Amino acid sequence: MIKKGFCFFLIFVLFSCSEQKPNVLFVIVDDLRPLDSAITPNIDLLAQKGIRFTNAYSQYANCSPSRQSIFYGLSPVRGSRGGNLNRYLKNNPQVSMPNHFKQNGYQTASLGKVYHGSKDDRKAWNYFHDIPFEKGFHPWESYGSIKNQQIKDESDRPAIEMVEEPLSKYNDYMISLEAMEMMEKFKGDPFFMVVGFRKPHLPFAAPKQFWDLYQRDQFEPSKYNKAPFKGDSIVYQWSELSSYKPYKNSYKTENYRQNKVTEDQSSELIHGYHACVSYIDFLVGLLLKKLAALDLDKKTIVVFTSDHGFHLGEQQIWGKHSNYKLSTHVPLILYDPKLRTNKKTREGFVELLDLYPTLSELVGLNKPKMVDGKSLIPLINNPKALNYSAAFSMYQSFQKDLSIKDLKAYAVHSSNHTYIEWWDPKIKKIVQQELYELKNGFEEINIFEEKSSEGIVQEFSEKINHYNSRFNLQ
Repeated sequence: MIKKGFCFFLIFVLFSCSEQKPNVLFVIVDDLRPLDSAITPNIDLLAQKGIRFTNAYSQYANCSPSRQSIFYGLSPVRGSRGGNLNRYLKNNPQVSMPNHFKQNGYQTASLGKVYHGSKDDRKAWNYFHDIPFEKGFHPWESYGSIKNQQIKDESDRPAIEMVEEPLSKYNDYMISLEAMEMMEKFKGDPFFMVVGFRKPHLPFAAPKQFWDLYQRDQFEPSKYNKAPFKGDSIVYQWSELSSYKPYKNSYKTENYRQNKVTEDQSSELIHGYHACVSYIDFLVGLLLKKLAALDLDKKTIVVFTSDHGFHLGEQQIWGKHSNYKLSTHVPLILYDPKLRTNKKTREGFVELLDLYPTLSELVGLNKPKMVDGKSLIPLINNPKALNYSAAFSMYQSFQKDLSIKDLKAYAVHSSNHTYIEWWDPKIKKIVQQELYELKNGFEEINIFEEKSSEGIVQEFSEKINHYNSRFNLQ
């Protein structure tokens, strides 16, 4: 009897040890806000199978600091100017998410735009692939036509492109092919693969077949196209669109909001954004079908998200670069074939830096030694779990005007409000405060000065103080 029991135990141990850890496919796109109006059957199917977090927030509405925050699990509050974590990481070495998986026996691959810089965290990857940079400009970053790919002067780049070109002319499609090839190579080993697609980032360039999914007249300019009343007077968010023809007006002046986008231009831009989103959905579908064809879909955790959101003319902004909801609110879907839950959405407020500890826990790795995020497993197991009532983000002024260059903004996002504090780190004082009630889903009127707002302002200001106290910013 003892021998039989021992043999059974030995067989169980050997089976457990030989069982391969789950793979991770992490798909990160650029500038994607939650967008119900886009045609996205593949992303929708992933959401139906997995869990969709409806209140997920980026910690910084700019590519580089957001991506560093995600893959190191650190708040950009720890960073230097612009939320950049390079200086902090130099003085405080941290094992990144891909490196953590690599050190625990995973094959790791970076494909496309993962970090913003091509040299960031290169030691974390067994395999790295992206279209090479050329003199600081990415000739194949977005366009399908040779003519537009060869433009050297950035100010001459068109904001949109709708042309009949084969898919092979587009960078993101080629990245998807490379990712599928790596799935073939890695299928015998556990892998941690990050696929970074550049769309729907400007310019809005997608193969014509995805433009044809929509009619131009179905897109109208937002009726909420006014700057928030009594709102932000520090950050001028015109920068994004003004980098492209024919929108080259300067954003570094106080009159930037006088530069209007016409109704026809707005419809064209919104159409282009939707075309890019549907194009990305097609590529996501290719990846998911490849997983299934290799019989890896039942062995692979899939994450789909964006580095930050994007404004399509709302609040008179075409871009991100703010703490407003449309800049920071992102889609987040997590599919784990082992998770069983009837409720497919989670309304708790989560942050992208929570993904590092969450994925580590899901695959059975030890929790990384120092991360600022918290695991989402309690929220996955219990949709009403506590400690998911708010999310934080930050931003920093980037104007050349020395009087406002280094001001930092800290924000709290909740179900009904957005609260923002602008701090001058030199004098350690608040220089501007904003409180918005989200009646139509985003910020319209700054009610900070209203008497009835005092209690909410105090509550949210204390949340920011408590949050920042972790980083010795008091």
